[in-house]
Amino acid sequence: MKTITLTIALLFSLTVFSQGYKGSYRINKNVQQNYRGSSHLSEVKIDAAKLAIGGILEASYEFIGNDASGYGVSVLLNPRENDVYFEKFSITPFYRMYFLNQQHYGAKGLFIEGFSKFSFGTDDDDYESYNHNNEYFDTALGLAIGKKWVNNNGFILEIFAGGGRTLGLSDVSPEVFFRGGLFIGKRF
Repeated sequence: MKTITLTIALLFSLTVFSQGYKGSYRINKNVQQNYRGSSHLSEVKIDAAKLAIGGILEASYEFIGNDASGYGVSVLLNPRENDVYFEKFSITPFYRMYFLNQQHYGAKGLFIEGFSKFSFGTDDDDYESYNHNNEYFDTALGLAIGKKWVNNNGFILEIFAGGGRTLGLSDVSPEVFFRGGLFIGKRF
């Protein structure tokens, strides 16, 4: 009888113990409340690689409505004449789906991004014209893949790469382009 009672008590305590910690992860209480509650999250990020290497400012805002997806917009500003990077200004709305998320709060880990891009720039490779500084406006559609890490305090490191194709609104815009970066930021 003692063995049966001890076994039942042990199983009951293991069940209670495992359910008591289900969904709890050692993080800051304010951040934990945001992840588990019905409130939505916001992220503000900046591309550290473009800023450090080329002096190009790209900032991004992402709204996270649930554990598996988010949407947002990136704005790129290239203030100087740069022969390497053709875009002067672009707005890039995006939608992300997150996969392989092992934590009890989401929107981090591996993601796939679908995006559109509205960009203004200069094409210096147009040799058919006497004016080698042709301005353009074009739109594009594309896909990217990446990974996002979020620490216990909500700081973000994100790396992604992808590409797309322009829709051909301008004759001097590039046909294909690269989208990517190394973003750092904060989740609120």
